[in-house]
Amino acid sequence: MTRNWLDTIGRHRTAILWWLLAVGAGLRILLVWGCPLAIGYVFDYYHESIELFWAKGRLPIATDCWQCYHPPAFYVLGVSFYAVGRWLAGASNAARDWGLRGLGVMALMAGAIASIYSYRLVRFVLRGRTVSVFGAGLVAAFPCLFISSYGPESDVLATAAMIPLLFYLVRYFAWPERQSLKTAVLLGALAGLAAASKYTGLIGLATAGVMFGWQLLTGPHRGRVIQHGLVVLLVCVAIGSYRYIDNYRRFGNPLYANGTAGEAFSTAPQFYTEKYEFTTFRLNDLFALARPGAPPGQLTYLPVYYSVWTTLYAMSWSDMSFWSTRGRIGDDAAPYPDKHIPPWLTDSVLVLGLVPTVLVFPGIVVTLRRRLFLPLLVAGVLTFGTYLPWVVRQEEWALKTKYILFLLPIYVTYAMVGWMWVRRVAPGIISAAVAGLLVALVAIAHLYLYAFAVGRLF
Repeated sequence: MTRNWLDTIGRHRTAILWWLLAVGAGLRILLVWGCPLAIGYVFDYYHESIELFWAKGRLPIATDCWQCYHPPAFYVLGVSFYAVGRWLAGASNAARDWGLRGLGVMALMAGAIASIYSYRLVRFVLRGRTVSVFGAGLVAAFPCLFISSYGPESDVLATAAMIPLLFYLVRYFAWPERQSLKTAVLLGALAGLAAASKYTGLIGLATAGVMFGWQLLTGPHRGRVIQHGLVVLLVCVAIGSYRYIDNYRRFGNPLYANGTAGEAFSTAPQFYTEKYEFTTFRLNDLFALARPGAPPGQLTYLPVYYSVWTTLYAMSWSDMSFWSTRGRIGDDAAPYPDKHIPPWLTDSVLVLGLVPTVLVFPGIVVTLRRRLFLPLLVAGVLTFGTYLPWVVRQEEWALKTKYILFLLPIYVTYAMVGWMWVRRVAPGIISAAVAGLLVALVAIAHLYLYAFAVGRLF
């Protein structure tokens, strides 16, 4: 019976994908409509850099505003969307709001690119029709990607560059003998765009470097590997090096930043390891955040925030009350009012989200020796190997899943491999139960996305 209904899902893959696409588009329309601010769901006001660019007619330098230190891809692309929005408003007093809405369109497009290439990566690696449908459902229902799709800032832009880069890297090293110089140029362009979007985008170039180095050591065709590797590097540097060179020239540090981020990138950082917990997972505390009478105040005032895995998980499968509880964001104006999402709905998503999360671990183990998964493993190791040390150098606000959102297709791929392993070792009721829970997660998570978008369920 389990095999029959799973086969049915596989046979109707195209229809299900179109359904997910239609629902996703509708929910994002509601997300835009229900957002209380024209700038969307952002923590730091990235739009200030765009307005400076618009007013002064030049790229902002790092010290022009709080978020002006980021690489310039967001400004270069964003000012065009901002200009179109203002043009559509004409001479009305709402020109600025229309410009900010234009920035939101850029975020929506970046979110769409991230979603499409996440599915393409899952589909390419897993090949199976059924598991790819489940993977597409998890991508479509992922709350962090959904919320970020209307958050015009560098993170979603970097995600939109990194995920296609991961897809083409996997395909390149799956079929190295089929690749041409054109593919190397594409990899370099994507790596350059990622590096030009945010400092975390450098992980893309590092991942490509490790993979080309591995290919050079293991052979064959070392001449072509060297040629393509140099092309990737040169194209990436040509596109993505501007801010790093400018930072070094002005400040003596290519990774210059403001505030606590600046401390994290300094040559003599202070470490706050005693504030962070790496051995806890506080699910009950997450439930408490979703209930009436939850502790007030900004999120970093709450001890649960500093439980690293709890926060990264909660910001993956919910908003961790960040946007849905007034005052959590830390802005004195409290611009995001309370949403009335039923606690049972948030709790259900958080519980069901544990299913793919747990499946990731056997998925990693059973693919350690599989060449196809090597770029994914390298990207994941490099990301956590650089992100977590960066986190403990900051006293607050460093833990946000959106900073590493480009790992989403890796997460989904390993989760689906874990489920395939369960189907192999326990093909009966256990496998059917896991499949049922994954279907339930996709359904309940979409309901949560609807409630988040409109601010209520009913």
